[in-house]
Amino acid sequence: MKVNIKRIAAAGALTAVALIFSYVETLISSFIPVPGVRLGIANIVVVLALFMMGPWDALAIGLLRIVISSLLFGNPVSFFMSLSGFALSFSVMLILKKGGKFTIPGISLGGGAAHNFGQLICAMVMLRNFGLLRFSVLFGLFGIITGMIVGFICKMIYERVKDYDWLS
Repeated sequence: MKVNIKRIAAAGALTAVALIFSYVETLISSFIPVPGVRLGIANIVVVLALFMMGPWDALAIGLLRIVISSLLFGNPVSFFMSLSGFALSFSVMLILKKGGKFTIPGISLGGGAAHNFGQLICAMVMLRNFGLLRFSVLFGLFGIITGMIVGFICKMIYERVKDYDWLS
């Protein structure tokens, strides 16, 4: 098995950027009036990794970000909420990408909406309160908006760096 040092370094650098974005998100989230809503800026890194490096690298980066950020500035509840949102989001993004009919913003939009629903399902199970389902429209709307914004940012970045030979 050949080890690609550039790929490992790139994944490490992207994981570090995702952690920085996660920390910034925790600071920004205190100004958002809806509890539990985040902008999803850390997902910029995962979406870019999905398109630039492939699904396995994107999965590793996303999981590492969740584990490390939960250890640094989270708690067990935030870990499970993040993990559940990521699992559903990543699955939806993979399906949409493999379908080949969606653009980067469209795939990110699907991931953003799925992420919020994954977290809502986790909260309902953890709290044993299915009344939280009434927030699904609000969380879905936030997921669509933030997913689209993240997607357009990813598209702009991807268009600028896609031709760089940084992984070979």
